[in-house]
Amino acid sequence: MSVMPEKLTTKERIIEVAEHLFAEKGLDGTSMRDITDGARVNLASVNYHFGSKDGLIAAVFDRHLTPLNEARLAMLDAVEDAAGDHPPPLEKVLEAFVRPAVVRTSAPCREGNPFLRLMGRCLSEPPAYAEKHVYPHFSNVVRRFHSAVARAVPELTGEKVFWRLAFLAGALHYSLHAWSMNNLPLKPDKPLDTEELVEQLIGFGAAGIRCGAAGQVMGRPARTDACNRGLSDR
Repeated sequence: MSVMPEKLTTKERIIEVAEHLFAEKGLDGTSMRDITDGARVNLASVNYHFGSKDGLIAAVFDRHLTPLNEARLAMLDAVEDAAGDHPPPLEKVLEAFVRPAVVRTSAPCREGNPFLRLMGRCLSEPPAYAEKHVYPHFSNVVRRFHSAVARAVPELTGEKVFWRLAFLAGALHYSLHAWSMNNLPLKPDKPLDTEELVEQLIGFGAAGIRCGAAGQVMGRPARTDACNRGLSDR
C-alpha cells in the first residue's frame, strides 16, 4: 500500500487504509488488526470513530456512494425539470446516470482506484454485505432512473426497463474499472478521455434500451432501426 498523506486526520487515515485493504483482501479477509497496523492506530481509535468493523465498512461505502448518487439525482432533477410535462430525452437521463461516475473515476487516485476494485469484490462477496452496505445507497436511485427511462421510452415494459438499466450498470462498472486500470483485452489505438467515455456509454446504453421498443415478434424483440444501425454495413 502507498504511504498515506501526512495531512489526513486519524479518522480519514483509518478509512483510507480500510478501503485499500478491503479492496485487496475483501471484507471478510481484512482483520481489524490489519487496519489498525496499517493506519498506525489502536483498536480504541477505530471503535471511537466508527463503533465497529461494520461501522467502518459503512463509512467506506458512504464516502463514495453518497456524493455519487447525490450528483446523479441532482442532474436527473434538472433533466426532468427542463422536460416539464414531456418525456425526458433518454440520452439526458442516461447522462445523469453515467457522467457523475465517470467524472469521479477520472479524478486523481492511487493504485488504480481501490474503491472500484472493492465494488467489484462486492459482486463475489457474500450477498449480505451488498444488501447491508451497498443496496441501500441505490434503492432510491434505481427507482428514480427506472421511472425516468420508462417515461422516456414508454413502449417498454417495466421489466425490460429494469433489465436494460441493469445491463447498463454492468457495462458502466466494467468500463470504469478497465478504463482506470488501462486493462483491456485489446488495446485501442487511442485511449478515451472522460468526455469520450461518457459519450460512448450514453450511445451504447440508449441504443440498447431502445432496441425492440417498437414491438415484439414471436416473443422476441422486433428488429428496429436502433438495433439494425450497427448491422447496416454487414
